[in-house]
Formats: sequence, structure tokens, C-alpha cells
Amino acid sequence: GCAVIREGSTKIMVVAGGSGGHILPAVAFCETLADMNRPAPAVVFVTSRSKGLEDLVSSSVKTYVLSGRRSVGGLCRLFFQAAGLLIKERPAIVVGFGGYLTVPFVFAGRFTGAKVMIHEQNVLPGRANRILGALAAHRIIISFDRSRAYFGRKNRKVFLARYPLRRALQPVARHEAFAQLGLEEGLFTILVIGGSQGAHRLNQAFTDAVRLNKDRGRWQIIHCSGSADLDFVRRAYEGLGVRCKVFAFLDQMHYAYSVADLVVARAGAGCVHEVMRFGLPSVLVPYPHAGQHQLENARVLAEKGAALLLEEKRLTPELLSGLLDLFSEDAFRRKTMAAIARSLEGASAAMSVAEAVLA
Repeated sequence: GCAVIREGSTKIMVVAGGSGGHILPAVAFCETLADMNRPAPAVVFVTSRSKGLEDLVSSSVKTYVLSGRRSVGGLCRLFFQAAGLLIKERPAIVVGFGGYLTVPFVFAGRFTGAKVMIHEQNVLPGRANRILGALAAHRIIISFDRSRAYFGRKNRKVFLARYPLRRALQPVARHEAFAQLGLEEGLFTILVIGGSQGAHRLNQAFTDAVRLNKDRGRWQIIHCSGSADLDFVRRAYEGLGVRCKVFAFLDQMHYAYSVADLVVARAGAGCVHEVMRFGLPSVLVPYPHAGQHQLENARVLAEKGAALLLEEKRLTPELLSGLLDLFSEDAFRRKTMAAIARSLEGASAAMSVAEAVLA
């Protein structure tokens, strides 16, 4: 069960590094807190400057945006900033959602007497969370049961909770979503998500695959390219005669997921859970760096048959073009993979992160 908190009795400080992989689940966690508690606990949000993602934090939440360099000196300065903010705000609970920014806050939170917790989005924990999990955290909240192996199978500090997805990520009627996106019903719809991590290689391979394919006229494409590749991807589609919508970052992803017949994407934890939530077949191309986090996330779906795992070293336009043909022609395969993806979401933890924090 979950403790109901009286106004003023608890303050929660949420700390998230500046990438979407950390900020988005932290924002979703704040939304869940606001929805489940009447009155809601006070929330203070701390993040680092990112590409506008900090604007997703509700205007009713007190937010601090810090800037710090990834260096020993930068980390020392952040530790002093963290200690200062913790003394000023006096939170009862500090929840770190990952990124180097969380390290000084979790350690300083321990010193100021707060209950400190970390949230691990990926199957394979990052270095910071492994250190924090071993040395500082009172509670470790995981999104995948497989993560237990890295924190100790019998570790009683570990709680499995549903990955927090933003309130807006709910399916809508297909006809409504097609109208919102300005797309046609009846065409095979592919959603491509480059993501922020190493998007260029995937963006290039995908647009080359479309160029190679003689039957591309039967498709329409929603392509989220990342801001750095926006012009490159738009230019790549010019003259190909394929209907497409290209976005740097689509805030209203629920429309895209509601019309997609196939998702081609990296395998960040958020994307993997969104594909399960919407019950969609996917081709996942994990970002090969950053300690193989994405490979382990993709395996959760691929081993059950919900996704096709394509490692980047095998990623060629020819292979991708063939896969797009295969998926567009095989509705039974798509339906089967979609059902498995949906069942994986249904089998995920009963507890929300907010309940794990307040338990």
C-alpha cells in the first residue's frame, strides 16, 4: 500500500540529469505523485541544462536548473551546490533519476538526513547508480526484473516498479491521430525514433533504405530525427516521393504511437516501455556505446519475440529495406509481435514508482 501524505508533512526532491532518458521518467513520476495524493507532497525538481527538456517540468513545480562540467572540479562545485540546496529546501526524500548530477545530491542527502533513493531505468545499471546503490541509497527502484542481478538478488533495498510514462502517453483513436499528424489512413505507417543517442547512424541507414526501396510509395513515415539531424533527414527524403513528417522531437508521441504499424528505434528504456505500452512491433537498433545499456533493454523484448534486435554492426540500408518489406507484407507477424509487446507491459510490476518511494 501507499502512505497518504498530509500537505506540508513531506517534501520530495527529484534530481535528474539533463538527457531525455533521465528527465522524462522524472517528469512522469512528478505527474503520478500529483495524481495519487490529495493533497500532494511538495516537489522540488533539480536538473541540468538540456535541449529544452527542462521546460517539460510542470510550472507549478519549483525547479532549479544547474550547470556543471563533467570534471573533478565541476563535481566538487556541484557537491557544494547540492549541500546548499538540501539545507535550504530540507526535503524528507531525495530521488535520483540518473546522470552524474544525481551523485552529489544522493551523497549530500545522506548527510542532511534525507531518505535517499535512486531510480534505474535500464536493465544494466550505470556506473553512478551502482556506486550509489552500494554506498548511499536507502532504496533502489528498478524498471526491469533483470536488474536485480546487478544489485544483488536478495537485496531488500530493491523495489521493482512500473517505468513511469508521462500522463499524455495514452492511445487515441487512429482516425483522430492521423488527422492530427496530417497523414493518410490506409498507408503502412512507420515510426522512426532516432533519439538523442547516436541518432545519425540510424537516421542515415533508414533514409538510405527508403531510397533503395522501389515500393516506398505504399508507406508513410513519421521520423523523429533529433535536433542535430533535422535538416539532414528532411533533405534525405526530398524527391523520394514518400509521404513523411519529420520532427526533431515530437512532444505528442501518443499520436505517432497510435498510428504506427511498425517502430524502428534505438532501445532507450523509455522507448522500450512505450513500445510495450502501445503494443507495437519494433525493429530495435541499440546504441552500441554507453556500456551496452540499450542492448540489454532490447533483449528483454527480442527474446520474447516482441521485437527484432538488429545490432548496429549489421545495420545496412539493404538489410533494413528488406525488413521493411517483410513487415509491411506480413500482418500476422506484426499482430503476433504486438500482442507479445502488450503482454510484457501487462506483466510488468504492479507498483508505481511513486508507491515505491512512499511505501
